[in-house]
Amino acid sequence: MPGHTNARTRSASEAVAEVLAAHPETATGAELATAAGVGQSTATKALAALEAEGRARRLPGGRGQNGRRQPDRWSPPEPPAAAVDQEPSPDPDPRPDPEPQPEKAPPAAGRKAGRRPGDEYIGARLGRGELAGLVLDYMADRPSETVGPASVAKGLGRSAGAVSNALGRLAEAGTVRLVGESPRRYRLARR
Repeated sequence: MPGHTNARTRSASEAVAEVLAAHPETATGAELATAAGVGQSTATKALAALEAEGRARRLPGGRGQNGRRQPDRWSPPEPPAAAVDQEPSPDPDPRPDPEPQPEKAPPAAGRKAGRRPGDEYIGARLGRGELAGLVLDYMADRPSETVGPASVAKGLGRSAGAVSNALGRLAEAGTVRLVGESPRRYRLARR
């Protein structure tokens, strides 16, 4: 029976493709499902497959004024631009190539150019206790400074709330000291 399911899915997919190609304007998946005579779930799967094949174009629905997600709209793919039989146009910018710039010094070991400490962690999930280690490294680079959660968070490219929590735990452990209550300021504890 697996062949039967594939034939049914294929025919449903082709039905959705035919309706989409005949539709002059964008339509939602539900509208296309109704027009093709298939279920909405089947139409959604077919549209995703058609998009992957380049036979359908998804226009994200975004959010409405009430904040609710709006349905995606679908259309046939845009036809490729027609090739024009003419000579290639001359370079629109006849200015000479800019002179080469002198090479910049290589970044410090372990750091990439234009990045701040902690940037290599941006977007990556940290393991348990890793943020506290980053906070301690940041503060160790500034042993005489008092810092607040916002400045540490900005320097590390991390959430101020998460950094604030890490500083609180470090203060409880005695690794850093709370030296100002409002606004909260911390300093490395002397050993």
